[in-house]
Parts: sequence; C-alpha cells; structure tokens
Amino acid sequence: MKTTITILITCFLAFSGSSQTISFERDTIQVLQNSDAGTVASADIDLDGDIDILITGTPPVTTTLYKNDGFGNFTAISQPAIINVYSGAAEFADVDNDGDQDLLITGNTSQTVTTANLYLNDGMGNFTLASGTPFEVSTTGDIDFGDIDGDNDLDLIMSGRNSLEELFVKLYTNNGSGSFSLSNGSSFVPVWFSSTEFIDIDNDNDLDLLICGEDTTNTSNTILYLNNGSGVFSAASGTPFTGAHFGDIAFGDTDNDGDQDILITGSNASGQNIAEFYVNNGSSFSLVTNTPFPGVSLHSSSFADFNNDGQLDLLHIGSSATGLIGHIYENTGSNSFILVDSTTISGSYNGSSVVSDLNGDNKLDIVTTGTSFTLPNRAPKIYFNQTSVLSTNESIDEKFFLNVFPNPTNGLINIETNFNSFSDVKIYDLMGRIIFQSRYRESSFSIHLNIPSCVYLLHISNDKFTYNRKLIVE
Repeated sequence: MKTTITILITCFLAFSGSSQTISFERDTIQVLQNSDAGTVASADIDLDGDIDILITGTPPVTTTLYKNDGFGNFTAISQPAIINVYSGAAEFADVDNDGDQDLLITGNTSQTVTTANLYLNDGMGNFTLASGTPFEVSTTGDIDFGDIDGDNDLDLIMSGRNSLEELFVKLYTNNGSGSFSLSNGSSFVPVWFSSTEFIDIDNDNDLDLLICGEDTTNTSNTILYLNNGSGVFSAASGTPFTGAHFGDIAFGDTDNDGDQDILITGSNASGQNIAEFYVNNGSSFSLVTNTPFPGVSLHSSSFADFNNDGQLDLLHIGSSATGLIGHIYENTGSNSFILVDSTTISGSYNGSSVVSDLNGDNKLDIVTTGTSFTLPNRAPKIYFNQTSVLSTNESIDEKFFLNVFPNPTNGLINIETNFNSFSDVKIYDLMGRIIFQSRYRESSFSIHLNIPSCVYLLHISNDKFTYNRKLIVE
C-alpha cells in the first residue's frame, strides 16, 4: 500500500497559458470481451489505488470485471454473482457508505429477461447480489447516483423500459445503509433510449437533474428538473434544450466561470443527429453556434482535461452524418475548441466510454465500447494518453509557493500559497466529474470535505498558474 500511495501522490505543475498537444495511442495487445450494445464502468473496486473496469455487451451476452495491475494491464476475474447482460447501464457507487464501490447493472440477459441488480462489494472487489431491492427492471435506459437530499448518501435515478414494455423514470432515496425506497414526491416524463445526469445547474448546492430520451409518444425530450434542496424535483420552464434520444449528456465548467456547461448529443425529433453546446450564464443557458462538433448519436461524449492545462477538452464519439467518428477537441480557453485528433479514437456506435487514469501517470486515458470498423470490431478499445506535459522541474517558478497538506487526508485539506490574487480550487473524481469547487482570496485556507474514501484530482489555479495533484481521501 505504501508503494501505491507514493505513486499516486506524484504531482505535476503546469502553467495555464501553455497549450499541450493532445495525443493518444491505442492498446493493440489487450483484447477484452465483445461489447456491442454494451457499456463500460470504472472504479477502484479493491482499494489498491488503481482503476478497474466492468464491461457488458454481446456477442455472446457477457459481463466481465477486469482488475488493473496498476499499469493499465487488465485481467478478467471471476464474479459468479454478476449475471451477463447487454443493452443496459452500469455504474459503481458506494451505496452503503462502507468505503468501497458497489455496483448497479441493468439490461437484458441472453433470454431477454430484463434486469436491475445491485451488487455489494466486500472491500476486496468481490461482489454479492443484494436481495430485496425495489428497483424497476430496465433496458435501453440509464442510471445515475447522487446525494439529492443532503443526507450524505447516494440516491438513484433510473430510466428505461421495463419487462412490461412500459417506459419509466423513477427516483429512489437511500437510507444511508444501501436500502432504497421509491420516492413519489416528483413527477417525471417516462423515457427510454435515455441519458440521465445529476448536475448542480444553478449553483445552489443541491443536485438538479437533466434527462434526455424518447417518451411514450415517440417524441424526443430534454427536460431539466430543479431540486428544491430536499430531493423533490420540478420541471424547469423556458429552457432552450433541444429534445434528443439515442444520445448523451456531457457537462463540466468549460469556461472556468464556476458553473456547469452542457453538451447534448443524440437524435432530435426530425431524426437528425445533434451536438448542441449550451453555456451556463449562472441563471440561464445560451446555445453556442458554429461549434466544430458534428452531430452524433448512439454513443457518448465527455468533457475532461486531457492535457492538464486546467481547461476541459472534449471526447466525442458516435454515428454522424458522414459515418462513425471518434474525435478529441482541445479547449484553448474561453470555450474555443479545436479538433486535434480525428484518427486515433475509433468511431463506434451502440456503446459508451469512460475517461480515467488507467496507468497511474496522472493523465486521463479512455476506454470505449460498442461496434466499430476497427478490428476486432466489437471489442472495447483502450487508449493511453501520450500527451507531453511539463515536468515538475520544467514548470517550477520560484516566485510561486504552494503547499497542500496532509495528503493522504481524512477530509481536511490545508492549502498555503503566496498568490497575490485568487485561488480557484476544484476537485475531480476519477471519472472527470467536479465534486467540489470554490474560489479563495486568502493566502492560507482549509477545506473540509465530506466525500467517500477514494483517489481524486486536486486542481488549483489562478490567472498565471495551474497546479494538479492526486488527492487521497482515506
């Protein structure tokens, strides 16, 4: 464990003004299970400090958990309790607050039995099926976990089509020990071919909900539901979002102004593929026109900082009007994106992707599932980040001082700087999602975090300086 921690806390510094060329290389050695109509999820399942992955899909219908050796080499491990599914969703989350990542998987079996199964982790990466869960069985839908009511446990939103071929969206609240109850206090439009994301849209410190999908009248929807702070949601009026299904929702603070911006992909009501980028102005959204992003469907998009410059770049995959694409766009600042790679990432459809540091080099890598024209056609693809970033010795400037301690931490972080201006602090989970952000004007300050034990990325910046470090919360 000590050796792992030493690797994990290796830090790098970079100036925010120096753009780095983003470069990826596909791993052509490792071959994982087929993943057409499948999904991928990632987490540190055995608390050894690296990211493991789960793959579902077909043919044949299979679900496989792969353990990471810490260097991005994956080995399939036997998990007898986990059933084989496709055409569903999967997500890791610590549902019982015991410090390890549990797993929810939905989808169809090879006998087309629709399922929704929660698997509990024993802390060593061994999963057992939880009994008596109230979840609606689901296919062609989505799931997301988030603390909707501020009680420090993870609640659940589910969408899709059940075994009676009925469409649904249902919200379940967690009692803190992994026991869930159906919440009837909110009204949602039932959808399938859907994407669901908990996002604090309005910066009021509670999680709102954005859902895309096709409803019972075959109409594409994108609906924002605002949280009243107690986990009760109501549909927002006057939002500019185009309805979409067969798509995805990407979100992140792309312009570093402290709020969450949104990209919506998928098929609209006319059957056209879209990729619509909305900038959050704090109280409303504005559609950005003339972006370089082609409309796509049947896959995924993700905002992530691939070159460690403090700006969120974009991974953009799916079926477009010109064929299958896999694009990476670099954010050069102020929401100005340029296409930097259109050939390395295989275009694919009927799949998903995750972004995470797979080999412990402090750079975000990519795993994609689905079907592509790159052999083997239905196997997932692993892409390791080869971007050259400034090393510690190259980027240290003696006029800057910054100290972060303790690391590892139990939740309290002390930060000391000699910055004459502000310090913007963001903390990302290993899937690239912002779980904390704030601006400080003091030269020394403390942050109290109430987040699960895991590995995070700490990002501190001002107008001249950017600092990134792996943060370990025990």
